[in-house]
Amino acid sequence: MRPPVIQVPASEYQRLKDELGLLKDSALLKKFNKLIDLMYEDKYGFFMHDLTDDLTEYSINNNWKNEPSRWDNL
Repeated sequence: MRPPVIQVPASEYQRLKDELGLLKDSALLKKFNKLIDLMYEDKYGFFMHDLTDDLTEYSINNNWKNEPSRWDNL
């Protein structure tokens, strides 16, 4: 007994092949990861990098050094 056959339109098949090719492109994925990291750092003011230290301490120390706050006026 033969397994059932699934037919996909040629345009859909080509689109899926193109997507798979992009996903296999590790250089492109590295660029996207770098872009996401930069956008995250820009939005939240800190970036996780490859730190193994306490991230809360790291982000508080870096953010409080850069931004004046109401506590500075006490």
